[in-house]
Amino acid sequence: EHARHANSMADRLAAGLAAAGLAPVWPVEANEVFVPLPARIDERLKAAGASYYPWNTDALANGISLPRDATLVRLVTSFATTADDVDRFVATVRAS
Repeated sequence: EHARHANSMADRLAAGLAAAGLAPVWPVEANEVFVPLPARIDERLKAAGASYYPWNTDALANGISLPRDATLVRLVTSFATTADDVDRFVATVRAS
């Protein structure tokens, strides 16, 4: 049950990010979402207290490239992640 919830929150997060123009670089598997964040959005999220992990771009497959000012990050959901958490994160991404 906990794993299913975490996976559902990851799917919700990926869909919200894609709708905001930030599509994950790989399909969502389990509870992780890998997405390139432009520097301005990265700064805004960190200022809002978001916590996530930069990911090594050496792992990108041929043909996948990141925008020049973007950092690839790994976003992880858990049994404790709520829909409100996800929606708040996506709203911060979308803020102008």
